[in-house]
Amino acid sequence: MIDDADGPLAAQLRPYAERAARGKRRSADVARFLLDLDASVDALAADLRTRAYRPGLGRFFRVADPKPRSIYALPFRDRVAQHFLIDRTLAAIERGLAPQTFACREGKGTHRGLARAAELARRARYVLRIDVRRFFASVDHALLRRMLLAVTPVSLRWLSDVFFDLPREVERADFAFPGDDLFTAITRPHGLPIGSLTSQIWANLFLAPIDHLLASALGLGSFVRYCDDLLVYDDDPGRLTAALHRIEARALSLRLRLHPTKTRLHRTTDPVPFLGFVIQRRGDAVSIRLKHDNVAAMRLRITRLRVLFAAGAVDVDAVRARVHAWLAHAAHGHTRRLLEHEAERWVFALRD
Repeated sequence: MIDDADGPLAAQLRPYAERAARGKRRSADVARFLLDLDASVDALAADLRTRAYRPGLGRFFRVADPKPRSIYALPFRDRVAQHFLIDRTLAAIERGLAPQTFACREGKGTHRGLARAAELARRARYVLRIDVRRFFASVDHALLRRMLLAVTPVSLRWLSDVFFDLPREVERADFAFPGDDLFTAITRPHGLPIGSLTSQIWANLFLAPIDHLLASALGLGSFVRYCDDLLVYDDDPGRLTAALHRIEARALSLRLRLHPTKTRLHRTTDPVPFLGFVIQRRGDAVSIRLKHDNVAAMRLRITRLRVLFAAGAVDVDAVRARVHAWLAHAAHGHTRRLLEHEAERWVFALRD
């Protein structure tokens, strides 16, 4: 049973509903839940208290930006339940994370991770780029469940299992590992759906052993990790090469494989992609440029937005919000000239 030590459970759920609804209030699913918020949270609280809660049918869709992926979206009611679960476990999860990991953490995030990587590139001569091959599709359920036991209250472990056992259509990553038989890759549960709140937070926890290997066992604290993208900086290429072998071994113990081409040692004077940008040391300075495919994707989004606006499908406020959001993201790189050039082509007009 979930107790009410912090007050009635329904009252506890209200802030999670409001948090999950941010930026999504126009969605019909969200609007239905919020239409009678008291009744909605009361019903959800009753199901959680009695363990009768079961998620609804999620929705899968494909996106191509920045690369083709399958995204899984739960109904809004279930996203509220996920916010509740994560909030009750996040403090314990955070205690197990190294300060060098930036994904989905308060006070961290994409742009601070990018700034930290640029700062380290300015100081070091070499960088080891690590990329986990098909990471979300590979996450092993048995290993992750074991990690979550240490951070999940006993009264909520059943709810964690509910989200583990959701019907899913995640992409397969049927890699074989030492000790496997012919059917292990098929029969051993693995994979987390991209787009789920639990997946984002649990993915951080799953790779924490690699962070601690670097910072504690190897004494290489000069690194930045954003989910499965990892940059490790040092002046000694031999030390980084040795670290790669240890990282690869630790990844195998987690039933993960490193990407064979994206994982490699670079000079910091080489262009190194990270978080949609390219970082490159130039003397005492560091250049941060948008990746070419991100610029191409931006141009395509602007073209589509112009068509929608011309047809009256989106209003001025929606156009302004989307354009400003992208500009704010791009501004974290050295992109002033690029944006000035692109903005000349951003003309929005209604059809006559």
